[in-house]
Amino acid sequence: MIGLISALEEEITLLKDNLELEQVVVQSGIEFHFGNLAGQKVILLRCGVGKVNAAVATQLLIDRFGVKAVIFSGLAGSLVPNLKPGDIVISNYVVQYDIDLTAFGRRPGEIPDLARMIEASPALVRAACEAYEDTAVIEPEIGQMLVGTIATGDTFISDKKKICWLQREFGAVATEMEGGAVGQVCFMNRVPFVIIRVISDTAENTAAGEYIVFLDEASQLSYKIISHLLSKITTVNMSGSAVRL
Repeated sequence: MIGLISALEEEITLLKDNLELEQVVVQSGIEFHFGNLAGQKVILLRCGVGKVNAAVATQLLIDRFGVKAVIFSGLAGSLVPNLKPGDIVISNYVVQYDIDLTAFGRRPGEIPDLARMIEASPALVRAACEAYEDTAVIEPEIGQMLVGTIATGDTFISDKKKICWLQREFGAVATEMEGGAVGQVCFMNRVPFVIIRVISDTAENTAAGEYIVFLDEASQLSYKIISHLLSKITTVNMSGSAVRL
C-alpha cells in the first residue's frame, strides 16, 4: 500500500475525486482515505501545513497502516530563476534548513546522529520522472521538470536574501514546509519516499499572492503526474530509500 500525502485540501481534491474509496479512518484528527487509484492500493490524506503535521501523518502511515512507500505532493516556491509557476520539481534530496545547531559547530540543517541531507528513493525518483514524461506526451504544454534538493522549514519564504542563502548553503532549487520532515521519518523507518512539487510562486515579495492564484492549476498537474507514477510503482525496486551524508 502506498501513502499519498498533501498539506492542503485543495491539493488532494482531484485525488479524492478519483479514488475508489473503501473506508475512512480518523487518527489524531487526520482522515485517512483507503482505496484504489490508478491500479494501486493507496491511503490518501491531508496532513496540514508544517513539519510537525507532516511528521505525525507519515509516522502514522508507517506504524499503524504499514505503507511500503510515501509520496508527498503539493506546491513549492522556486529558488532558481529558470523555474516558473507550472514547472515540476522532483526531490533527489530534502533538507530542513531551519535546524540550526551552528553554535555547537554543526552545519545548518545538520541533525545530530541522523543526517543533514536525506536522499529520496532513487527508484521512486526515476519513476516520477518517467511519469512526468508520460504526462508531457499527452500534454506537451506542461512545464519543465527538474530533479533537485528541496529545502523545508516552518516559514513561508518571501525574502530574496533567504533565497540566496538556501541556494548557496544547500544547493536547493525549491522551498516548502513539509517534505524534509516526511523524508526524516521515512529515513528513520527505512521506507522509500519521494517529494513531488509544482512550482506556484517565485518565493519573493509577491509569493503569497502567486501561491493562492496558482493553487488549483498546480493541483491538477500534481494529480496527473501521480496517477502515472502509481501505475509504475509495481514495476520498480524501491530499495535504497535513504543514505547518510
